[in-house]
Amino acid sequence: MKFVILEEKEFDHFALVHPQFSFYQYSSWGKLKEVNGWKTHFVGYKDKDTLVAASMLLEKETPIHKKMFYAPRGFLIDYKNKKLLQAFTSEIKKYVKKHGGFFIKIDPYLSYVQRDIDGNVVENGENNEDAVQNLKDLGYKYYGRNRNTDKELQPRWMFALDLDGDEQTIFNYFSNDTKRYIHRCEKNGLTVKEITKDNLDEYKKIMEHTAKRRGFIDRPISYYENMVKYLDKDIKILLCSLNTKEYLEKLKQEEKQLQKELDEIIETLKVNDGKKAKVKKKTLENELSLIHNREEEAKELRKKYGEEIVMSGSMFIISGYEIIYLFSGSYDWFMKYNPQYLIQWEIIKYGIKHKYKRYNFYGISGVFEKDDPMYGVYLFKKGFNGYVIELLGEFDLIIQPFYYHLYKIAFKTYKMIKHVKNKLKK
Repeated sequence: MKFVILEEKEFDHFALVHPQFSFYQYSSWGKLKEVNGWKTHFVGYKDKDTLVAASMLLEKETPIHKKMFYAPRGFLIDYKNKKLLQAFTSEIKKYVKKHGGFFIKIDPYLSYVQRDIDGNVVENGENNEDAVQNLKDLGYKYYGRNRNTDKELQPRWMFALDLDGDEQTIFNYFSNDTKRYIHRCEKNGLTVKEITKDNLDEYKKIMEHTAKRRGFIDRPISYYENMVKYLDKDIKILLCSLNTKEYLEKLKQEEKQLQKELDEIIETLKVNDGKKAKVKKKTLENELSLIHNREEEAKELRKKYGEEIVMSGSMFIISGYEIIYLFSGSYDWFMKYNPQYLIQWEIIKYGIKHKYKRYNFYGISGVFEKDDPMYGVYLFKKGFNGYVIELLGEFDLIIQPFYYHLYKIAFKTYKMIKHVKNKLKK
């Protein structure tokens, strides 16, 4: 067994087929982080010539002028193999110390326990509590089963859907509300299209608007440009739009057909004054009234916003066997059209078509009570069926305790100052 420095290609080859692979453990993500001042390292552990463990390490200097290291989504290793984990940890400590680091953070892409759609633990399901214990036994400081999303570098609680069926089978398991919203989007003429780096401004506008509405600070356009630049084919950005011209034409066709049916019923009633015909006549009149209302609304939309109206947008990343839902935004005045439902359905269909195993809706709070501020996010994702994922959480391997505690004090002070500044801006 020997600890080795890896070339990018060798690391990527190992990472892409590893069961714990995440896009955070990929060389292109490292290149993206280098833009923001991080330095990347690729290390591994070999049994003769076979890689048995590996990790991308990100290095950055902290405000105390000492370096921290981070293995995003943890090492690619069998955490239940304590002997291997111990040997790799020993070499990692030496390596980080040699390069001026005082601690290393990991957050493994591994479930703690298996959970169902409601967040309940699945009886006799997957359980990795022994992996947590192994890390603790080897000196890793464990942050626990945290449910505070503000204290996690990456989401610890997620929601996912296995794509192990055809479109109709998967659609049938959606909640009634979700199916109704998707059908309504299609009926209203909403469409979804993928954009390129040349259309990023439109997506950025949506995110800026959403940030103001929800009270968070959006990233600069350069952030999204760099994501597209470095992650390239692994990034998909979808926009949901309404073409008012096509929508009005569609409504006119519906109106024409309904009027034809109504005229036929009226003629029938002249001959046969039956109950069924009367009910049918009333139904058709109501449907026509709704069509007229929708036509007037569509005309107003066209007059105010133009022919092509972008309502919502989302960014996704292709990550090995899964597709991950990263960011999204919507204009609040179009929320009633439920454009995000259609975007989700389109990316799910893409995943089914291209044989991905899982669609990961990504972060939720891990709190399943209705009074939780993020309960609506969970409810939206739950409507598409699937299950809750609880990852192990964060661990720190402390190499120089004095600097580690000094850093924690400095970081806590920085967070407090940042919180006060954000309060003053409001």
